[in-house]
Amino acid sequence: MIAADPYPWPYDGVLDPGRLALVVAGAQTAWRGRSARAGIVEAAIDRVAAVFRARGSGVVLIRHAAATDHQLWVGLPPSPGSTEWQLAVEAEPGDLVVDTAGIDGFHASSLDGELRRRGIDHLVFAGFGAEATVDSTLRSANDRGYECLTLLDAVAPFDEALGRHALSSITMSGGIFGAVAPSDLLLAALTEPVLTEAS
Repeated sequence: MIAADPYPWPYDGVLDPGRLALVVAGAQTAWRGRSARAGIVEAAIDRVAAVFRARGSGVVLIRHAAATDHQLWVGLPPSPGSTEWQLAVEAEPGDLVVDTAGIDGFHASSLDGELRRRGIDHLVFAGFGAEATVDSTLRSANDRGYECLTLLDAVAPFDEALGRHALSSITMSGGIFGAVAPSDLLLAALTEPVLTEAS
């Protein structure tokens, strides 16, 4: 468990790499190019993803696309196949790339089914467009019963004030949408030696 806000995460006290996935929402050039602190956040995402892969946890990259010609912001979500639709975070063998029609990573996508098929029920959120793609996907995950953690230093908002409000709303009412923590706390817990009865 880690000392997250507003409760020690995960709630069940079991940090099992096999039940854990890093979900990178807005993992595309369109969202990255418009997000504040994108470079710093990208480095944090790469660091967390490397540890997850080494520990056998899932890494999920969500590729959002406009379902119709209607877009909430200019060019967002991007049109499928466009340059801005391409991944900004490099996928490695074993990573799951999920295509979704909209801002929410669960909308019109295979995300829920793929996670359940793999036995994953603890999700760690990172990504670009924090108050849009990350926040929408997180709320949908919570509604579906996933235990959620958002990494403070691995989410890049469009607007810093809106990003802070989105992060604050996660912790309301004792953690209505999960918990938040810096990535260092999670990585320290994941890289601790696993103790066995013999040790």
